[in-house]
Amino acid sequence: MFANTFGNGFALDDNWFLVENPVVTEARFSDAFLRASWPGALEGTGNYRPLALSSFALEWSLWGDAPMGYHVVSVLVNGLVAVLAFFLLRAFFTPFAAGLGAVFFAIHPVHVEAVANVMGRSELYAALGYFGACLVYQYWRPTGHVRGARLLAILLLFLVALGGKEIAVTLPAMLLALEVYGGGTTDVVRRLRREALTYIGVFALMACYVVIRWNVLGDVTGESAAAGLASLDARGRVLTALAVWPHYLRLLFFPLDLSADYSPAVLMPRTSVDDMVLLGGAILIATCCVAVLAWRRAPLIGFACAWFVIAISPVSNLVVRADVLLAERTLFLPSFGAALAVAWVTRAVLERPAGTPAARRVAIAGAVVVGVLLSARTVTRNPTWFDTITVFETLNEEHPESWMTWRIRAIGLDSRGESDRAAEAWETALSIAPDHYQLLVDAAEFFERTGQPERSERLLDRAVELLPGHPVAYQRLAEYRIRRGDGRGAHAAAAVGLRAARPDPEIWALLSETYVMKADLEAAVRARRASIDEEETEAGWLRLADLYDALGRREDADVARRAALQLRRG
Repeated sequence: MFANTFGNGFALDDNWFLVENPVVTEARFSDAFLRASWPGALEGTGNYRPLALSSFALEWSLWGDAPMGYHVVSVLVNGLVAVLAFFLLRAFFTPFAAGLGAVFFAIHPVHVEAVANVMGRSELYAALGYFGACLVYQYWRPTGHVRGARLLAILLLFLVALGGKEIAVTLPAMLLALEVYGGGTTDVVRRLRREALTYIGVFALMACYVVIRWNVLGDVTGESAAAGLASLDARGRVLTALAVWPHYLRLLFFPLDLSADYSPAVLMPRTSVDDMVLLGGAILIATCCVAVLAWRRAPLIGFACAWFVIAISPVSNLVVRADVLLAERTLFLPSFGAALAVAWVTRAVLERPAGTPAARRVAIAGAVVVGVLLSARTVTRNPTWFDTITVFETLNEEHPESWMTWRIRAIGLDSRGESDRAAEAWETALSIAPDHYQLLVDAAEFFERTGQPERSERLLDRAVELLPGHPVAYQRLAEYRIRRGDGRGAHAAAAVGLRAARPDPEIWALLSETYVMKADLEAAVRARRASIDEEETEAGWLRLADLYDALGRREDADVARRAALQLRRG
């Protein structure tokens, strides 16, 4: 199903997470475990995915920036995950029912983003360790001292899952559900007590992971707000999250309309109760009720519902704020709940004694048709992730209402010199996603360049209000004011930025230029040195040399030029 991804290149997040990430390109394996996964991430954001990052670093040493190798590995890992899914289903169903459920999981179109886009490998690694831990738990039931080896295997697989992606943090709860639903309805308390050491171990490892992640990122969740959620309070976030649940159901069982983006206006934030919120709430309540009420009479359909609810919880925006409203890649692990449901229906319809041969033939024919349709949708969807341009072109065709589509349209119109139409496109994008930081910064650059500095500054002020710890808006404010000759205003923006954001080399450099505008060259030298201390660049050393020349400090200027030359030579 995914062989036609081998010709894909790098798209969207692949570029800055992989191609432009020195942790990957320079094989900084220690940094993969000691730093946020996203280059230049703000304090408290950036995610922590050391296994995914280390894997990419290793692969870069093998095939560099040639995309095919990465796609081949993704397809192989996905195949292995599908095999593990089959064996996990086989613990509860006949080979035929388990096979049908596993095929449904393996060919599902909602998995395309996780497999066809290299960055989606995080989902695959998380599922690989997650399924592996569930299999060890379910199949290996030793006694005596061997139980320690089983626990160690579960913990190691849990580490693999956590190193892939944070969504695996739900494994302890899933193991509890696996025992409750998969072990029969008798002696539940006794069985849970027997597995107490296992639960203590996985919960302890989860706690250690949370502490490490907190130390690395400076925050427990490490998530920045999704477009549309940044300005919402807790009530608005929950209402918006509920409105997404009908889309979960649609994507799992009728995945015709797929999208690379579900931010506004593909999905819109909610601030009041409407039909979609009510429908989503009803679906969530019904799913939870089935999970509880089916425990005795149909435990496996209850487990299917419990699997989805547990697995989706970290990215649902119901528990904590996530950095997406919805993304198809995040459904990779939760969609196994749908595979469980398919296996359960297969057993109920095709393997029950009362079923007639004719009814079974009709059911098998229907399953074949569904399988062919799902396969066809997957194969035709894979090329969407060929590269970033293809992703945006497809998004423009399928969801022209997206703010991302309007942003790309504005950039295209601007490149053709149609500034008036570009301004309208920027304003449309801003009306759809008024609280998206990068959109605000990008639009501010356009309005500054086209002679609308007041509009530009209002947008940057809004960006600062949204993310006061992010340096980019301060950089742009200072830069634009310097360009307009407003040294006092530029100095104020840079000074506030240095206090509010982390020490940033570009802001220090801009502060240095504001001192030059005030003819305070000594202060300009100090600020420039601070910029170089944060990040050495050839341009920074050369500018420092110029400042030393202006002060008559020839020897210091020569030292700065030699440092610049050394950087140039590498």
